[in-house]
Amino acid sequence: MSEENHSRPCIICGSPVAHARWALGYKTCMPCGDNAALSIKRCVVPMHKSNYVMVTDITDLQGINNKGGLVK
Repeated sequence: MSEENHSRPCIICGSPVAHARWALGYKTCMPCGDNAALSIKRCVVPMHKSNYVMVTDITDLQGINNKGGLVK
């Protein structure tokens, strides 16, 4: 079997993952990768007199938009 046609198992469910997808660094099949991507929650918040910041941890949102700085 040539290396280009060889598929490896998904690290979550064991389904075959195409070599091209594996070579790009994706170790999961498409359905498992889609479920993993949907499980990540993101929020974009504006900073006072500044730019927008993407937040993925809910504890980072506590007191983030105070003019005096981060207050917890």
